[in-house]
Amino acid sequence: MASGDFTKTTMDKWLPEVWSPVATITYRANTVFVPLLDHRWEPELGVGRGDVVNIPGFSQNQRTDTNTRSTFGTGAALTFTVVTEGQTTLNVDKMAYHAWRMPVEMSLQTMKPYESLLMEGVPQSLALQIDNYFASDGTDGIDAFTDIGADNVDITDDVILEGETNLNNVNAPLEDRWMLISPASRGSLMQIEVLRNQLFANTVGNLSGAKGAGFLGKIYTLNVYMSNNLETVTSGKRNAIFHREAIAIAVQQEVKIEKGLNIADGIFNEFVGYLVYGGVVVKSTFGRSVLGK
Repeated sequence: MASGDFTKTTMDKWLPEVWSPVATITYRANTVFVPLLDHRWEPELGVGRGDVVNIPGFSQNQRTDTNTRSTFGTGAALTFTVVTEGQTTLNVDKMAYHAWRMPVEMSLQTMKPYESLLMEGVPQSLALQIDNYFASDGTDGIDAFTDIGADNVDITDDVILEGETNLNNVNAPLEDRWMLISPASRGSLMQIEVLRNQLFANTVGNLSGAKGAGFLGKIYTLNVYMSNNLETVTSGKRNAIFHREAIAIAVQQEVKIEKGLNIADGIFNEFVGYLVYGGVVVKSTFGRSVLGK
């Protein structure tokens, strides 16, 4: 294993400085759920800017708060709506990490491809962890939405229409509507000819480079994504139909790689990749938990 060894100096410089941006790219390429969430508040919580952002909600955003002229063309006085602002608190209070170490003598003899495989595993595992958190958490994720469908039963066209109708009823914008499904639920949809044809028609020759990992196509007004990292309910999976504004997320620190030398336990080169984030359900009516396979 002597050929192409890493020396301590090259490992010190190469791993943290080069692999941090590479790890971030790999992480982003593997996350399915996170890109579908609302990142608008992320700039408010940059490094060194605290751990909380209060997301405003305005009570005047209703049709009944809109007024019309009672006497057109007279310049009558305006009726002003009282602005009552509520808020939802987004806390950045989660850190996920992937750490590993090796004896210093092994690090001297490790082949470059092996180091690369180990480092690629860091952002891949972090991507799976953060996706799973928002897919399963009962406060910050889709487990907080109202359930439709039935556990371990094929998702039907009626269930999809029920989820979409909910978005229509609460005036969720037509843009950024998502349906997130498991591989088994994709199999359920493929058995319904009209849905299979819609997915096919919306992807062949029309797959935008802006579409992220897991994109399958479109059903009605819903952009459909597949993830193998959804929550198990009893026997089936918790899928979801939701709008981007339903859940807010802030990633304060993208994937970062650090390295240290531990001599107390026997001389180990130690590595860790981590990210710091938080999220919260902002509009629970903008989503439905879809039970299925």
